[in-house]
Amino acid sequence: VGFVGYPNVGKSSSINALVGEKRTGVTHTPGKTKHFQTLIISEELTLCDCPGLVFPSFPSSRHEMVACGVLPIDRMTKHREAIQVVADRVPRDILEQIYKITLPKPKPYEPQSRPPTAAELLRAYYASRGHAGLPDETRAAR
Repeated sequence: VGFVGYPNVGKSSSINALVGEKRTGVTHTPGKTKHFQTLIISEELTLCDCPGLVFPSFPSSRHEMVACGVLPIDRMTKHREAIQVVADRVPRDILEQIYKITLPKPKPYEPQSRPPTAAELLRAYYASRGHAGLPDETRAAR
């Protein structure tokens, strides 16, 4: 058992190339694959094309789908919720290293292992890019 491609990153075009004909739709817009389908290539090989992340086992919220790249970021209306998904799942030190930012430390009365809030992450990112004044969180989120 194996998987070809990543969600919305050439998976369908890879399947078409392997099959030798157009069997799945190809688009650069995430979320176009709506149904799970199997493509029997031979007795030994069956390919699966599925929507979103590989074999989703539970429905995701809209902001989780934006954070995971299933929905385009242009459809994001509640930026803090999508950013909080990232802040909850990516360790603080990794966020600081990747984005070259310094996140505020938790207050002494807070759990020291708590993830940063979306607002903390967005403000640190916005400030690190040389912007001054009130942070434009929507711009930072995109």
